[in-house]
Amino acid sequence: MRRFIFLGILAVFSSSYSLDFQYSLKSFTWKEYEGGKQLLKESGFLHEFGFSHRFDADVLYIKPYAGIEIGSVNYDGQTQSGTPVKSDTNYWGVLTRLCIGKEIGLFFGETGVGYDYWKRNLETSSAIGYTETWSQFYIPLRIGIKTKINDTKLYGFGEYRINIQTKNEPSINPVTLKPKGDLFLTIGGGVKIKRINFELSYSYDRWKKSDKEYYVSGGNVYAVWQPKSKREIIRITAGYSF
Repeated sequence: MRRFIFLGILAVFSSSYSLDFQYSLKSFTWKEYEGGKQLLKESGFLHEFGFSHRFDADVLYIKPYAGIEIGSVNYDGQTQSGTPVKSDTNYWGVLTRLCIGKEIGLFFGETGVGYDYWKRNLETSSAIGYTETWSQFYIPLRIGIKTKINDTKLYGFGEYRINIQTKNEPSINPVTLKPKGDLFLTIGGGVKIKRINFELSYSYDRWKKSDKEYYVSGGNVYAVWQPKSKREIIRITAGYSF
């Protein structure tokens, strides 16, 4: 499926002569819970740089997207023994999506497939730092409303994402954890004036606790799992159509 997304993006881009570039400043919060107790909180700003293009067909339109996410956020958590830890977490990732949409009067709808890949790299001098490698396949379902006044286009949308599979591979344990999908929503709106676009959105993502995975080390058997996790993002985006 990952190959399908990238091939689709390349195919559409190769048949088009223009691209839309966008930059997003993202106010990011990540929290993890166990037994109703918050284990950690990460908060700060991430940056996303991406390219997209809308390819219009006779009936539908195709809209691929590929972006890179980078940044560092504050970490407020604890070690496995419960010792408080404050540090930084570095993020970098690749975000891709291939959507098919349809406009009917003032309304539009989109669906397709998305694949996100990101790394969380915890840096700390008081505990052992480690990296988590995450990936998520999902199906976006978006509906919205739009209108145009002269050269100005206004729009708003709501999106629900169906989680196909999420994986987390921690570097300190030889296991692959699979957090269970719970709720993934985005609402937003924007304005486009000729070639310039501005958008504001809010995303809420929540995963249930994963099943336990086991590994053997030093003759002992250990259980590892991903706690209940929640991510919130407020995104301000500025774009330009070349």
